[in-house]
Amino acid sequence: MTLLGAALAGCASGPSPQPAATISVSWGTPGTPTAAPSVAATAADCEQRTVPRPELAGQLPVGFATVAGWQPTGAMDQARTRVVRGVLPGGPADLEAVRDRAVDQLIDAGYHLTGTDEEAGYEAEAELAGPREVNINVRPLCRAYLVLSYSVRQ
Repeated sequence: MTLLGAALAGCASGPSPQPAATISVSWGTPGTPTAAPSVAATAADCEQRTVPRPELAGQLPVGFATVAGWQPTGAMDQARTRVVRGVLPGGPADLEAVRDRAVDQLIDAGYHLTGTDEEAGYEAEAELAGPREVNINVRPLCRAYLVLSYSVRQ
């Protein structure tokens, strides 16, 4: 299973643990990641997917503004785009608020908003332009965590 596949494999908690779903995601090759629906995961699986890797913050451009509390957990390149994924506390009800905080941070750093999209409880996205083109994607991860990905066109 790939890095994103491991991160997205089942995150909802339920009355009885279920095996993680097989996810078809490509984190090492160019293309658009796609994922199957997730199923329940164990607490250990969630903890493993939320381990911070602070050194990955250096994969973002110098001075790039990130949301307070965001901890990088993975990075990859997709053609000319660098994707740095991280986690922060929150749940499905927080998706839009987290996206909006990320947008505000980048606007304060000289970017301007070009579009937003959201599917309540599933994901919230934003597109920005400025020194670089940026996509922000926020999704529920597991337990009380969200995954926030910054995609920065190089």
